[in-house]
Amino acid sequence: MKKIIIILLLFSSCASSKPSWDRVNPDTLFEAINVKDLETREKDKNILKVLSFSTLTFIIYTLTNR
Repeated sequence: MKKIIIILLLFSSCASSKPSWDRVNPDTLFEAINVKDLETREKDKNILKVLSFSTLTFIIYTLTNR
């Protein structure tokens, strides 16, 4: 019984990775080195600002209502 479980675990863990020959090659150098566009970086900054502001607002709200 233990052998069957070990064999199943080995096959299930190895089967999840995608073979290297099925991967698509990057079109540009920026995709190859994973550089984000300027527009994407601006969106990330805006999201971070919103999350930071909402976290600070929540902390202040919980501290004042105790």
